[in-house]
Amino acid sequence: MKKRVVALCLATVMTVGLLTGCKAKDESQKTGTEVTNDKDNKSDVGEKEPTNTATPATDEKTVTVKWCVFGDKAQDHDLVMKDLNAKLKEKINVELDLEVIPQGEYNDKMKLASTGGENFDLVFTASWLNNYDENMSRDAFMPLNKLMDEYGKDMQASIPEWLLDVAKVNGELYAIPNQQIIARQLGVVIQKEYADKYGFNKTSLKDIRELEPFFDEIVKNEPSLFPVDIRVEAVTEKTYEGLAADSAFIRKDDPNATLIPATEVIADQLKLDNEWYQKGYIRKDIATVTDNSADVKANRYVCTLSSYKPGWGAEFTSRQGVEYIAVPIEGAYIKAISGIETMTAINVNSKNPEAAMKLLNLVYTDKEIFNELLFGLEGTHYTKTGENFAEPVADSKYNYSAYAWRVGNQFNAWYLPGQVDGTWEETDKLNNTAQVSVLRGFTFSPANVQAELAQVAAVKKEYKNAQYTTKDIDAYITEYTDKLNQAGLPNIVKELQTQIDAWKNK
Repeated sequence: MKKRVVALCLATVMTVGLLTGCKAKDESQKTGTEVTNDKDNKSDVGEKEPTNTATPATDEKTVTVKWCVFGDKAQDHDLVMKDLNAKLKEKINVELDLEVIPQGEYNDKMKLASTGGENFDLVFTASWLNNYDENMSRDAFMPLNKLMDEYGKDMQASIPEWLLDVAKVNGELYAIPNQQIIARQLGVVIQKEYADKYGFNKTSLKDIRELEPFFDEIVKNEPSLFPVDIRVEAVTEKTYEGLAADSAFIRKDDPNATLIPATEVIADQLKLDNEWYQKGYIRKDIATVTDNSADVKANRYVCTLSSYKPGWGAEFTSRQGVEYIAVPIEGAYIKAISGIETMTAINVNSKNPEAAMKLLNLVYTDKEIFNELLFGLEGTHYTKTGENFAEPVADSKYNYSAYAWRVGNQFNAWYLPGQVDGTWEETDKLNNTAQVSVLRGFTFSPANVQAELAQVAAVKKEYKNAQYTTKDIDAYITEYTDKLNQAGLPNIVKELQTQIDAWKNK
């Protein structure tokens, strides 16, 4: 069995935030999407066209490639596939059998298909769905270096090397990360009405405390509104990268990646949470509220503190029905495993790996093919509203436009209503100028500390949100950190250090 730089096994419990880009994640549906040290390695967003699309010889047999993705199958799926396959046959002599599987069934179905030796070729894999490391632990995916060199050259030229690193084992590539928003940057969206009313005109922030004077105005003058909906631990994330389910952290500016136990990091975040609650910035029932969706829909939150991406303000505006502005907080960052959230692999039992790579290469680089796969047939399922814009028709019987981040290079997708032209170029620039983790490519295996991780997770659940309402934050922090240590957090940190040391010595 091929061994990853560290032991491979289920890592889903380690993934923090997802289903960001498909939130996993701050947003459940990505409509927009983790940087290279070589800026010349940047992809040319939206400009590359495949160079290997010559008409195939007529005596070659057409190959069918089965591609398994998750989602809801469209009513006109077969109609679109018929038209799309005519084009695929002409370009690369391949036909696509796209199997769309409900997300709730995807894990079990793909595991059974893989372990049972079923015939399929391309498959979505990630840290949070059809787990990549679990698949790698049982040799479920085919090595791709030679296939990509021969049949995926166009795609290879468009992907920065730092992004490919996340799917490599001992230098061999086993999956292709999809291009989307990869860099992680904090930010805040603000209802423009109140930003204008109270004179908030900042276009970027160095620190979230710069928001406090604005929050004070909302508390004083808008009693029916909540100043902020907090979806990230901004104090911690601004400075640190979390590892092993945030059991330990490294400073982003530390080239030696010195591990710091969570118990030595979390106090500042907890104190800010408590302070903001006491000042009225946080809703009073935060400790007990389990569903705030109605308040979100009603725009009762003036601000939302979350992860930033280009075009975020326009998307919020389109979704919420009132105008929002987006303000980034300085410090875009590529985490150790950023990009693992959305990838495509080739089944190790694929009978047609060459054709599978040809198809993936074409979908990844050919705008016409990619957008027909997403939007369907023009005039039937969508209307072009500009050179780079499309709008699905009402009650369309084929609309996979929200799936762009699942099947290739989102930067080739047409924009939807509410999105802004140039967003993909800005996103690509953000990805390629962000700071890269010194642990890039390292993946933690939880195999030896499963019990401790479960116990620590239980403690976190027990103490969740209590920091807001406590009257003695210092006593709360002492009690909480003691409980984390008793649950086995030091053992997790020790195991993490052992794995990092082994990774560094490779």
